[in-house]
Amino acid sequence: MRFEDKVVFITGGARGLGRAMAKAFLGEGARVAVNARNKESLAKFSEEFKTSPVLTFDTDVTDYEGMQNVLKEVLDQWGKVDVLVNNAGIVNPLSPAEKIKKETFDQVVDINLKGVFYATQIFGQKMIEQRQGRIINISSQIGLFGEKGFLPYAVTKNAVSVMARSLAQEWSRYGVTLCSVAPGFIAGGMNEGAIRKEALLDYLSKRAPINRMGKVEELVATVLFLASPEAQFINGETIVLDGGMSGYIQQPFLDMITKGK
Repeated sequence: MRFEDKVVFITGGARGLGRAMAKAFLGEGARVAVNARNKESLAKFSEEFKTSPVLTFDTDVTDYEGMQNVLKEVLDQWGKVDVLVNNAGIVNPLSPAEKIKKETFDQVVDINLKGVFYATQIFGQKMIEQRQGRIINISSQIGLFGEKGFLPYAVTKNAVSVMARSLAQEWSRYGVTLCSVAPGFIAGGMNEGAIRKEALLDYLSKRAPINRMGKVEELVATVLFLASPEAQFINGETIVLDGGMSGYIQQPFLDMITKGK
């Protein structure tokens, strides 16, 4: 088992892609802690994995003191933290930039950027003390190349890739390495609602020359590889997982969903 005796913390880990990552890490021998805002999701997660070494927290990533307390509880239970996956995030309602509401922009920045920094700094301080640790940020292909209608999401996802690059330059000397994964459209997580509609599923599949959406298990396998000892020389990098979507020009998502209105 690749992660036997390892402690992994996944933000937003109780459902969707985060839950899939948690399950995979558990299957590889890790002890896994997750947080989420949705208490119902946390309850389901706890029930599903009640015989596994898991910890759950209903602390929001934007709550700095709350996240400090989360780390303390993880350390009280397990004594260390080896891997942090910054998975928690939201996407803005699609809108032209000139019509985005201030509160929408602020909320996306708070969760997708501030929340990632808070968790990274809090857990990173312990990793520096330990002289070892791995941090993986979930970015987005849209964050690297932009997309009409996604401005707050794109800006924040780009920022967490730059954060990983910058911190790799600062923290590698302490044995703490970082990287990011930038998925394209994955058939799960935030896209679960969209893929139930045939027209949207067809459109999202055609955005990549491979002519399909990414699979949840493909993203999960990438994250586990990056967390493994074999990938430690991948440091500061952003791994794009988009089926060739980058540079493959198609109709923007916003235009597709507003067509005919």
